[in-house]
Amino acid sequence: MEHFQFATKLAVKRKELGVTQEQVAQYVGVSKAAVSKWEKGQSYPDITLLPKLATYFNMTIDALLGYEPQMTTAHMRKIYAELAEKFSEQHFAEVQQEMETLLAEYYACFPFLLQMAQLYLNYYKRADEPVVILQRVDGLCQRIIEHCGDVKVIYEAEMLQAYAKLEQGQFEQVLEILGEDAHMQYGVERLISMALAMRGDHNKAKEILQVSMYQHMLGTISSATNSLQYEMSNASYFDATVQRVEAMLQLFSIGKLNMNAGLVFYLQAAAGYVQQQRQQEAVALLKKYCEVCLNIKFPIELRGDSYFYLLDNWIANNIHLGAQAPRDEQSIKQDLLISITKQPIFAEVLQDEGLQQMLRKVAKHLQIEEEMV
Repeated sequence: MEHFQFATKLAVKRKELGVTQEQVAQYVGVSKAAVSKWEKGQSYPDITLLPKLATYFNMTIDALLGYEPQMTTAHMRKIYAELAEKFSEQHFAEVQQEMETLLAEYYACFPFLLQMAQLYLNYYKRADEPVVILQRVDGLCQRIIEHCGDVKVIYEAEMLQAYAKLEQGQFEQVLEILGEDAHMQYGVERLISMALAMRGDHNKAKEILQVSMYQHMLGTISSATNSLQYEMSNASYFDATVQRVEAMLQLFSIGKLNMNAGLVFYLQAAAGYVQQQRQQEAVALLKKYCEVCLNIKFPIELRGDSYFYLLDNWIANNIHLGAQAPRDEQSIKQDLLISITKQPIFAEVLQDEGLQQMLRKVAKHLQIEEEMV
């Protein structure tokens, strides 16, 4: 009953109606002393009396109890940020217990379930039994898929579920969820923007097109980055992909707009060059990775820029976490370094003095202990 506000609700409603504790007691068939204890929060009425009390005050039982089964977006984001911060300070099991308590209370709030599934995915490797956490993510997503009526939430749940299954090596189940072919792009956003413009809502029409460009741009970079691992033996195609993605990163200022896309690309491309025995190219890209790190400003927030100037409103209203980062600041800082320094594939190129100097600058910028370098 921790989140219930029954005592306050009862007292306020009774006074609003101008009735006494005695009158309430007579209606529901209890003593005046019992009603007094309810209002002081010293006890609660028997569950069988709740319908009668709710009827007397012309309220729903949930309203009478002060219980809200659905969280507001702001409340969800606040809880997510607090829990993410706790993962950097406490043992995984302690934070997990708090998450599960909240999940039990808000099990019908599907956007909240989705956020907790995402939070688990971001930290599951810290658990004593990571596979168990991935299975929990799977279960949460399945509940959303089966019971939620919001198509957008279901779609995101399917993506998270597919990711959890992929992390467990269940590739066939991933293909069952997502299919085996690239989806046809029908240009829905273009039609929506045209319809909005015809209605006279030109600002919204422009926002739709900017969001479409932004998502397709990041999608292109992500797909090109993933393609590198399958083009290792095709050096000319590998090089062409690197050149084209780098051009996009520079053209659209991705380092500031969405730094993660650039960081992942530089790591993947550098790893590819190491496998091709092209150490100089690998070092060059890892230095560019460091340059991106040196320009990161904390706290990290997902924002538009002077070109994507209508993006912020869409982020605030359509991304469940809003502009906030999906993990706590300390974990992000540590991973930025160990993504290079603790990866065996980069052991040889880490001997490069120029790269070592840049890594030390990154450590200083991020205020991370130098032993991680």
